Amino acid sequence: MRNDLHNDAAVRLDWPAQADEQLRGECHRVIAAVVELGGAIGWLQVPSREKTDAWLDTILQTAGTGRGGLAVARVDSRVEALGAWLAGPPGPVGHVAELTKVMAHPDARGLGLGKRIVSALVDACTEAGMEVITLGVRGNNHGAIALYEACGFRTWGVLPNAVAVDALRFDDVRMFLPLPLPAGVRIHGSAAGGPGGSGRGSSPTSHHKRD
Repeated sequence: MRNDLHNDAAVRLDWPAQADEQLRGECHRVIAAVVELGGAIGWLQVPSREKTDAWLDTILQTAGTGRGGLAVARVDSRVEALGAWLAGPPGPVGHVAELTKVMAHPDARGLGLGKRIVSALVDACTEAGMEVITLGVRGNNHGAIALYEACGFRTWGVLPNAVAVDALRFDDVRMFLPLPLPAGVRIHGSAAGGPGGSGRGSSPTSHHKRD
């Protein structure tokens, strides 16, 4: 990556609606480079083009329903960073979105592409009416955690040793970002009472947090 690309004019954010051969190849290039360096983005081995093409197709199909989307950052017209958001299934968690596969090509580090992608995804979730965004990050990925914190995310929980990479175990750090709520929404939180509630010492109506 040339050093003279550190300027706003060289970077363009796009929301592709379909994947042509160029987009597929450029996204695979970024994914392969990140995984090859051990990036924690869901693949332990460099995925084939067939696998990354299938992932792209799934994301773009969801984008067509307004329940997700793919953001890509182009530098000199080539994709150098990407990330996606997905809404929860319709129902009790349909207003919760998750960020996934946020990454930048190693050669493009220092351009602030990761923060651009995250900010764009947050804006898209807000426009889509989402009320909270979640994400998961490996506990040793301190750089990513710092990036998300800079974008306003906070840690809500840590599942110890939940990520296995061969004989190594890593924590799964879960983070969230609250978004503006619709008018008329009432926050009940974890207070007693309400649908599905039960008092301590009484028989619970359900052992699950959601239906």
